[in-house]
Amino acid sequence: MSDTPDAETTDAQRAELAAAFGKELDPLAEYEATFQQADADPFALFTAEVLATRDISTRTREGYDRVFRQWREFMADQGRHPACPSEGHVKGFARHELDTKDNHPDTVKEKLRKLNNAYTYWQDDPTFPHPQDHNPINLAKTKVTFADVESKEPPRIPLADLRDVLEDVTHVRDRAIIALQLKLGLRATEVCNLQLSDIDIQNADLREHYPELGSNPRLEGRQNAVYVPHDREGNKSQRPRLLPLDDELRRVLLRYLLIRPDTGEPWVFLSLTRHEQLRKQDINQPWKDAFRPEYAETEQHRAVTSHYGRHHFTTYWRVEENLNRELIKYMRGDTAGSMSIQERGAIDEYIHTYYEDIRDLYRENVFKLNV
Repeated sequence: MSDTPDAETTDAQRAELAAAFGKELDPLAEYEATFQQADADPFALFTAEVLATRDISTRTREGYDRVFRQWREFMADQGRHPACPSEGHVKGFARHELDTKDNHPDTVKEKLRKLNNAYTYWQDDPTFPHPQDHNPINLAKTKVTFADVESKEPPRIPLADLRDVLEDVTHVRDRAIIALQLKLGLRATEVCNLQLSDIDIQNADLREHYPELGSNPRLEGRQNAVYVPHDREGNKSQRPRLLPLDDELRRVLLRYLLIRPDTGEPWVFLSLTRHEQLRKQDINQPWKDAFRPEYAETEQHRAVTSHYGRHHFTTYWRVEENLNRELIKYMRGDTAGSMSIQERGAIDEYIHTYYEDIRDLYRENVFKLNV
């Protein structure tokens, strides 16, 4: 039997200590009524006085707005003003994002970071009653387990089963998204950021419909390929890369692009309702629709999400094709050699890989999804 006390016991012990020292477990509760009565919006003040003075992109600003909106909605369900949370509210929000909304742990951490930026502003500004010695967001982050999902291996899905899943995906856009991630190992944010100019497909009808198709200078002289930049908002790869489009992936993209809403937006994939650039959670939804409940999280494996494509891509080329690591790193957008500059040897500085190193090899050996 474990000697670790359960949550009920620890709550009782904390309440006892708080009473003994004359402390409050929920010190912001006393300000609830005042915040509810005030017309001023604490989040709007943070946005005007902090975010507006920073050199941040429109998308980053929209990211803050989105997190604040989600936080407000959650706290409204709790019957509490969003500017005076308790530790329990923050932990509840994190669990809601992780379990109910199936957000990646890194996504939830980033949302808490944005909330904490606003909270520390309130702590520093004498206008607000938030004490310097109490930060429920930082406290909650130490008690929420983010590593459980990440410590599990993704399930091993045979190629025949992947084909069966894709066969059941009837929406051409969703099928294109899943196939693209499986066959190119792209992250969700990289799919969101993909522009029409980044894709070259040699098809007369398509090029007539989209004059900008394949116009990125990095695609000059390269046919039937895609350019994945590293420096767009949200892209995590450390270097840009060019990747081939095999005949199967070109067909999938062609079917989608010919029916894609013609809105003037540069993005390859658009939302079904807004016809705007997709968000990361929009990319994950087709995966959930296609792979759940069969590939939901289990005690042994993490749930299949959009990140599974990157795992499958890497495993296929390294384990099944035994491809040279440096070529895999090129296709993934990783730097050559070790990820740590301190650990890299001199030889790593002289290892260079190029699109031409993987173009024919990829097209000859990439797996087929029969789509």
